Amino acid sequence: MQQITSQTADTSQLDALADGCGMFMWEGATVISHTGPDALDLLHRLTTKDLLSVGTGRSCRTALTSAKGRVIDVFLVAHILEDELLLVSDSSNSDRLVSAIDYFTIIEDAELTNRTDQSTRISLVGPSARAVAAAGMGVKIDLDDAVQVSIYGDLVQIISDSSRGVEWVDVICKDACATRLSESLTTGGAMAVDQANFEHFRINAAIPGSDREYGEHANPIEAHLLHLIDWDKGCYVGQEVIARLDAYDKVQRNVRVLVSDIPLSENVKLTADSKPAGVVTSSSQLATSDGHYLSLALIRMAHLEPDTELMAGEVVVRVR
Repeated sequence: MQQITSQTADTSQLDALADGCGMFMWEGATVISHTGPDALDLLHRLTTKDLLSVGTGRSCRTALTSAKGRVIDVFLVAHILEDELLLVSDSSNSDRLVSAIDYFTIIEDAELTNRTDQSTRISLVGPSARAVAAAGMGVKIDLDDAVQVSIYGDLVQIISDSSRGVEWVDVICKDACATRLSESLTTGGAMAVDQANFEHFRINAAIPGSDREYGEHANPIEAHLLHLIDWDKGCYVGQEVIARLDAYDKVQRNVRVLVSDIPLSENVKLTADSKPAGVVTSSSQLATSDGHYLSLALIRMAHLEPDTELMAGEVVVRVR
């Protein structure tokens, strides 16, 4: 069990994310260009959301699952121009998404270009996110809009994402203009948020993370991604398995926030009366204002009730 002295979460950064607009610069995130007349139809047939209704200038977040119903990746599909999509994932493993889509591309007229190494992703999060985007970049953006504009001589993609339970705008730009763009957004009202505080906010808001709450170890229902499944859209990869899990109530785990007196390590097994009860998937190393620590865990259905006490090694944790 990892036991370290941790700093307290920065209330000004957390307040910006909760009540204003926090700006987070990703160190690792997938950005892929998907072009061609068959690109949207292909992703519609492969993933969990009805993407045929995502017209030009709109966006939608979807999940790609394996034949076993496990999550390969979750990504934002931004329909930037006719026959031109931008795929944005929280995962730092861009090759995995490219390989997975390419595997199912047989006769379709669609081409993938990995732009990850040449792109910077800036996320604006909070109830003022779209207002800050407008003030900092001079572009009005509505919910689930996807627009492309020229800023500082480079093309910038601005994408609204309503799927996470908080107002969220992703800004994708070339590395060369990222610094100037972030300065403009700060002038427009954004507050810079560091990795530790952004992770603390994500955990507190129970927003599932890539290769933590979701990944090839979990199906989308248990990983708190039920809202990314359109049940009446027809077939997609893994659809039969996921439909059976739902229809026959076979989902065995779900995501919950845990509260503890010391920070936990990820992948620590949870027990109840010495029996398996789940696993810690994300953990903040920053203390809350009252001196507690927050984690996310995939917990067995029998232990989901608030205030349930579990053991993480020798540490008592409480389900929030």
